[in-house]
Amino acid sequence: MEKFQVNIVCKPYVRRFIELNYGSPAELSKDRDLYAYFRSKLHKKTFKNDKRYSSTLQKYSAEIAIKINRDDFYRYGWDLSATDMIAFNLMLERKTKDFLYNKVGIQIAFGSSLSESISSFQKKYGFTEDVWAKESIYKDCQRNLGINKEEIREYLSKMMGKL
Repeated sequence: MEKFQVNIVCKPYVRRFIELNYGSPAELSKDRDLYAYFRSKLHKKTFKNDKRYSSTLQKYSAEIAIKINRDDFYRYGWDLSATDMIAFNLMLERKTKDFLYNKVGIQIAFGSSLSESISSFQKKYGFTEDVWAKESIYKDCQRNLGINKEEIREYLSKMMGKL
């Protein structure tokens, strides 16, 4: 099957997340819901005059190619408006941060400090300082990662007891 691709701009940490989970160029069809959402954003028309979010798109310093099949290319299109690209990026950022919270939260629950957990996350998954700075991750986790260690330990103990 012949493949076509669409290039989108994104943040560097989102590009790294996509590469980790879907390859490069990205094979989003591995995730049926994500690909359906992406496909819903495709258009046949080029949006060169979509200036509504053009300044926002400048924040996205990375680019990734996403594979689409021939049928989707001709049926739905090959371009995303700036508005649709931002909506798709926001959804990908949420998925990336959920991935982060999951991995870091588990390590914290087992006794690691937030700083150690973030360093381990960065090293294991290749989120270098130029891709996603530790300070940025740290601040985001402080704002959004609510962890009750005792509650998690109780839950894990119950789950281990059922095995």
